[in-house]
Amino acid sequence: MLIRTKIMLLSCIVFMSSKVIYAVPAVTGEPVIIQHLGKIEWPQDSETISPSLTQTSFNDINDLHGNLSCELIISTPGNYHMALRDAMFGRPDLGHAGLIYQEGVRPKFKVNICWTTSPPISVDQITAEQVQFKNIKMLGRPALVMAPYGVMDTLVANRQVKKNTLQSFLTNKGNVILIRDDPLVNINNICDLGGETRVATPNPNLEPGSFSNFSDTIFNVAEQDAGCDATDLFNGIFTQDKSTFDLSYFNNPYNIDGVLSVFGRGSTPQGTGARWVASSRIMHRDIPYALCNDEADAGIIFYHLAKYLKDTLATAGCRLKIVPLGGTVNEPRPLPGNIVSTLQIAKVKGTYPRKVRYGRNIIYNFFTTSPTWEQILHDHGLTRN
Repeated sequence: MLIRTKIMLLSCIVFMSSKVIYAVPAVTGEPVIIQHLGKIEWPQDSETISPSLTQTSFNDINDLHGNLSCELIISTPGNYHMALRDAMFGRPDLGHAGLIYQEGVRPKFKVNICWTTSPPISVDQITAEQVQFKNIKMLGRPALVMAPYGVMDTLVANRQVKKNTLQSFLTNKGNVILIRDDPLVNINNICDLGGETRVATPNPNLEPGSFSNFSDTIFNVAEQDAGCDATDLFNGIFTQDKSTFDLSYFNNPYNIDGVLSVFGRGSTPQGTGARWVASSRIMHRDIPYALCNDEADAGIIFYHLAKYLKDTLATAGCRLKIVPLGGTVNEPRPLPGNIVSTLQIAKVKGTYPRKVRYGRNIIYNFFTTSPTWEQILHDHGLTRN
């Protein structure tokens, strides 16, 4: 059984110069893992070329095999992938050609660039100098890393990054509740996550930073006299006994009714399913999957990610709604206790070819000094600091 002992909040949450620190209860339950009975078709970074083997509703990586390598590898969390895409592939309306093309760089310095948009794996990725996606292994040591404070602190302690290059380059606008836009889902504030509401979170073991951020926000915001008891709300979600559900259905994903019954769907009445469901590995993919496929009613998630999901998935037939935790949908003002997070950037220690160092400098300078990056962040609901 998962046991997480929390004595004090991981970070000081700053709201208009006030600091809010609470003793969050321990998580003593276990989540039911979100099950994938289909696939959300995510937008591609760029237009399709020919020949293309991309198939809708299938895992495309099954048919690409081998050990691949890039000259300049960037290791970064994936939750701001929409802003990163604009930075790398360009924003013509801003006069930005895209870092991947390195406009104006002399040909001998042009460098092939790859980046991951996953949970924070930088410590292991830099150590192992590889990362795997199904049948593909991408080999090579990252030269540039972006990470939250906890991961970056480890990288600094391990002497894996150049400490004098460490800078903050992105700050979010706190968390919101993301729900399915469905008349049956009546959620207007943090207290509505109680009762029979099914709550989706990151995996507490595989994405502990995001899980702690979101679960702590639930408790902290409720503690601000939100109209319910914060401890009761928290324990009602996170003391779940997973053994009360028949998870043997998951052994046969073709038994769709059996799988869905665990989530209170199919022939099983709503309200009898798991109250706490969690990502299998990548929360910014799995939480929207759970909402779109009725495996959950709500999830706490970063505002900028909720904004992107709401706009993007509507075209795929999944209508989502944002419930702000302070301010409005268009102008979030995080309540005390709603955790605001910052990402840092640093250059990785090691010996790299001259053109890799040159390309790295261009990218590093863009993320730390460019007004265009500030505008990209603003457009996606983020700020530089």
